[in-house]
Amino acid sequence: MRCLIVDDEPLAHRVINNYCDNLSFLNIEKGCYSAFEAISYLNENQVDLIFLDINMPKLKGLDFLRTLNNPPLIIITSAYQEYAMEGYELAIQDYLLKPFSFERFLKAVNKVVQQKKLLETSKNKSELEITTKPPPNSISNSASNHQEHIFIKGDKKTHQVALDAILYLESIGSYVKIYLKDKTIVSLDRLTNFENKLPNNLFVRIHRSYIIAVRKIDFIEGNRVKINDVFIPVGSVYKQNLTKFLK
Repeated sequence: MRCLIVDDEPLAHRVINNYCDNLSFLNIEKGCYSAFEAISYLNENQVDLIFLDINMPKLKGLDFLRTLNNPPLIIITSAYQEYAMEGYELAIQDYLLKPFSFERFLKAVNKVVQQKKLLETSKNKSELEITTKPPPNSISNSASNHQEHIFIKGDKKTHQVALDAILYLESIGSYVKIYLKDKTIVSLDRLTNFENKLPNNLFVRIHRSYIIAVRKIDFIEGNRVKINDVFIPVGSVYKQNLTKFLK
């Protein structure tokens, strides 16, 4: 993966470069010490991932991010935690609070790798959608079985999202990340609210932090479910929710 560091602190560059040296699939293409230097570089080059600081002179990191029409994957690296929610509203992949350990860095990078695979898989898939019947033992709830879309507030917009486009939802603190076929939406909401809104013949909560689309399951292995190259844990308390679809 081609990476770009955008940070005005030389120490931050050294730390990230040292961490990346341990991961052969990450290649630092350039280190920029201002957002303007990064803009100039991106006008001529493409990258897969940016490690982006927030508190930089003249043009802040998040303001720089808003200028990008088609931004690459983003990991924020900042000493200021109060910008985390604003960052996630801009669909960043992770937010590293300085100083961060290699283990925490690796966790963020793994998220990026999974998201990159997800985007590549979606891009390569045929536009032809294959419809399948819901399981015969599906349980109806207040949501209609004929419901095809849901409205989701996130990224300062209200999105109309096709249910068939949703892969899974992940609760992170006070917000929820909705993973779609080709993008993610960050919503300032609770996972329980989505659990009540989504039809339970199509979606199931398998963990305190995850709801998945049953039709998107590739396979179940032990206490985890695979969806589009992402392994999602199954919580012991929620196992029975998944079991009803296996009968």
